[in-house]
Amino acid sequence: MTFILVAFFFKVGAAPFHFWLCDVYDGSLITVTLLFSAVPKIVIFGVLSKIFFCVCFEFYTFWYPFFLICGLASIVIGSISALFQKRLKRLIAYSTIGHTGFILLSFVSISPSSIQALVFYLFVYLFLTLLVFSIIILTACSVSGFPSYLINWTANATKNITLIVTFSLALFSMAGIPPLVGFFSKFFILSSLISANFVITSTIVVIVSSIGSFYYVRLIKMFFFVKHSKNVFWVSSSKGFLEFVTGSLLFFNMFFIFKPESILLFSSIACFSII
Repeated sequence: MTFILVAFFFKVGAAPFHFWLCDVYDGSLITVTLLFSAVPKIVIFGVLSKIFFCVCFEFYTFWYPFFLICGLASIVIGSISALFQKRLKRLIAYSTIGHTGFILLSFVSISPSSIQALVFYLFVYLFLTLLVFSIIILTACSVSGFPSYLINWTANATKNITLIVTFSLALFSMAGIPPLVGFFSKFFILSSLISANFVITSTIVVIVSSIGSFYYVRLIKMFFFVKHSKNVFWVSSSKGFLEFVTGSLLFFNMFFIFKPESILLFSSIACFSII
């Protein structure tokens, strides 16, 4: 069981098995990075939920410390390390490690509410990842050189305000700012932890996540409040199909505010299919 956990944690990039993730993200094509970010996590966490919620349920006292320690370590390492990043894809890599930690913590409080929180978080994470990468791909299609560094995104609110506002809302949602859908995904994870009497763990997660949200805010500050530099690129608005995709994904990001019961119903149905 230990070897199975180590193998799966390595695959999803959970700490302390995360060292490969940042270099692979940074050195890959942006479309390959999108594939690494979204698809394997959905499959692997689905397999993990079947194994540990169904097959190995009786060994809960043995395996839950692995999820607890690796989940906390992933959130701490992902949030703190991202503060020092200057390259965009490495920033996304450490953000992914932090989100992986939240997903791992949903296994700690083993209950129907935690399984529902797990499904909901995976669902939200998938759409937010697609939204962020579709914006980056749209930008890469509009310029001659890929904007690898954070400074390349300076003052782009003056170039394409619609795209930058969409990017900002996606980053706010990934940081867990209410009333966007990313806030509710983290809220459900924390509420399941508190209901299982993991109060200290929840407190640590809230404090570290609050500190880690600075790297999202720093990037948004570059969009709007930093003066022009020689690295500023022009984001055109000629890619109609990609802009339609980003607009649709942004609608999902805001949709939970107006119609939350539809997504919660989907999470409940998926939860019962697992257990």
